[in-house]
Amino acid sequence: MTSGSTGSPHESNELSDEQRTEIFAAANAPRVHRGKLRKERAPIPRKFVIWAVVAILFLGLSGQIAGHFFQSYGKTPKVSTTTSPTLTVTPTPNPTATTLTALESYIGVKFIGSAEARTFTLKTQSGKKWSLGAQKGKVVVLTFYNSICNDVCPVLGAELRQAAQQLGPRNANVEFAVVNTDPKQRSISATSRALSVPGLSTTPSVVLLSGSVTTLDTVWRAYGIRIVVGAKSSQVSHNNAIYFIGPKGDLVAYAHPFVHESKSGVYSLSASMIHRYAQGIAATASSLVK
Repeated sequence: MTSGSTGSPHESNELSDEQRTEIFAAANAPRVHRGKLRKERAPIPRKFVIWAVVAILFLGLSGQIAGHFFQSYGKTPKVSTTTSPTLTVTPTPNPTATTLTALESYIGVKFIGSAEARTFTLKTQSGKKWSLGAQKGKVVVLTFYNSICNDVCPVLGAELRQAAQQLGPRNANVEFAVVNTDPKQRSISATSRALSVPGLSTTPSVVLLSGSVTTLDTVWRAYGIRIVVGAKSSQVSHNNAIYFIGPKGDLVAYAHPFVHESKSGVYSLSASMIHRYAQGIAATASSLVK
């Protein structure tokens, strides 16, 4: 969700309109050779060759990953202050109440129903395998942000930390899972900024998850997380979503994380709003604990 400096990754190798015109004219101009007229191909400039090679490599990256990551390559990622999940779901009435509570309304909870959550397996910050399917019996709060914490991480991470504290004894029945959304920074550890910056390093119920680009891409697509990669390592953006998965593995509800983004790309929220959002996460998760 971060934005970096603008500029195309092919800017230095791009041909100007004048250069293209000259090449075209030279390639089609008639020349005299041994008393006869014939067309002679103009030498191809080095810049054009580089540009063509890059284009071929780009087109060669077929499949879901190429379409997912490189369709906006070279463009400055656009990030709105409030985003929502793109997963196609049909909100349903709260199965345990006729109306949303004030806290559920505050975080924008939408109840989905009883669809089974798509399972996946990734590795945790300690290098262990973690499978969503193996969490049956627990409520899972599934979230997404960058491993280097340069997106919504400082805000959402703080909300997860406070929510875990507010759950009290019920925290043992809730797992907070954060899936890495940065395809360029996939290595994680117990000291990753995604954990240290929001103070989650000592919160045992929080797992940071990552894996190969292919595996991560499958998870992102399954949960409607769209990743946009720019020309530089800091140019990665994504939409935000929190999913609440019940103890039977059913996808019960989702919510809308929101933050304020400064002109310099820093994400923040007031302490009072973070606290109230954390209360909403805790209350929704607690209502699903059996």
